[in-house]
Amino acid sequence: MDPKILLGRVLQKMLDQGFSQYANYNRFNYIRHNKNEIVVDRENGQPTKIKFSKILIAIEGYTLNPEWYDCGPSKLRALGLTHITSPIHSMLHLLTKNDYC
Repeated sequence: MDPKILLGRVLQKMLDQGFSQYANYNRFNYIRHNKNEIVVDRENGQPTKIKFSKILIAIEGYTLNPEWYDCGPSKLRALGLTHITSPIHSMLHLLTKNDYC
């Protein structure tokens, strides 16, 4: 599936639910978004801007390596993503593993 379609589905779920949280990891609350980025509130920190281009990189990583879905957020560092791996990981888990296959 086209990564941009998956991004749209992730964003819609984030808007509908108002937050993302994976297992026992931190919760990320939706604050706002625009055409280029989403802003989430970290449970233990400051609001964080995440560019859609970074989320698309992670989506492409999951589609090429579906087994990464079962790994922790640090796996996204292999794609050059840093400091935003936890919220991206959390948001991508709003969809199922099969969505990335």
